[in-house]
Amino acid sequence: MTSRSSGAAVASHYDDMPLSLVLFRYLWPFWLFKDASRGDRMTRAAAYRHNRSMRIYLPGYLMKWMLSCVTAFAIAAGFGSLSTAQAASATGSLDVFAIIAAGWGIIFACSICVLFLTSYIYLYLSRNDA
Repeated sequence: MTSRSSGAAVASHYDDMPLSLVLFRYLWPFWLFKDASRGDRMTRAAAYRHNRSMRIYLPGYLMKWMLSCVTAFAIAAGFGSLSTAQAASATGSLDVFAIIAAGWGIIFACSICVLFLTSYIYLYLSRNDA
């Protein structure tokens, strides 16, 4: 064992991770949980207890995904309004704003799915003591 001096700064665990993994852990709440459907009865019970203890982090993830939903919807609505303005002036041309709005609409739909799934998991783990 090596001893550390009290004035030495301790490096964060995230300093060693690539940015993609840090971003993944910042946005994706499901990496926190263990599979409670595999193993013997004691292993499943331990995984379920672990999942119940990790549910306290889900409201923070819900807020992040709520913000991403609002942002994606606002951007899609903005590009959608640009698309209708362009469609009135030019016909027969490729509407780039409609394509961008559709892309942001897909991001919004995926964000809503993650938001609902995270909400369900939080409510399930909060209500079921099993």
